Amino acid sequence: MENISEIEELERISQYKKNGDQETMGLIYKPYMSLIFGVCLKYLKNQDEAKDAVMSIYEIVSQKILKHDVKKFRPWLYVVAKNYCFDQLRKKSNKLAKEKDAEFMYSSHVFHPNESKESELSQLESCLQELDIDQKNCIQAFYYKEKSYQAISDELEISWNRVRSWIQNGRRMLKNCMER
Repeated sequence: MENISEIEELERISQYKKNGDQETMGLIYKPYMSLIFGVCLKYLKNQDEAKDAVMSIYEIVSQKILKHDVKKFRPWLYVVAKNYCFDQLRKKSNKLAKEKDAEFMYSSHVFHPNESKESELSQLESCLQELDIDQKNCIQAFYYKEKSYQAISDELEISWNRVRSWIQNGRRMLKNCMER
């Protein structure tokens, strides 16, 4: 790591803010690349993702440094890197949760009684009783009577979006109940 004083570093930051020269930004960032890689590896636990993160963080820092009054670059950079990693982990976690929910929501063994085991069917019936009456009616019409959203909407004299909402919320509540 190139050993430059804080004053020299602040001068380079000031120079970058004036001219936006990427070479100057590279001189500011380069000494910290191994540190940033280590931080990213610690949180992301994947070398390829950590390498990509180092480059992404460079882009972020190049923009943020123009807007912020940075007096101590190293601690500021550490926080930017850590926040980037947390954001990536949050996105990954949300994606996995959505995939798991989608897999459950559309799995036939839970919502189609002809294919269910007796215990699951009994549990499903019990969980159905816990639903709001409107959600229960929509779920039963859709899954047991195999009616479309539009047919349910016409029959109950409510909007298509309300039917969709009740079915989605009902499925989510059934999922939570079935997992208990």
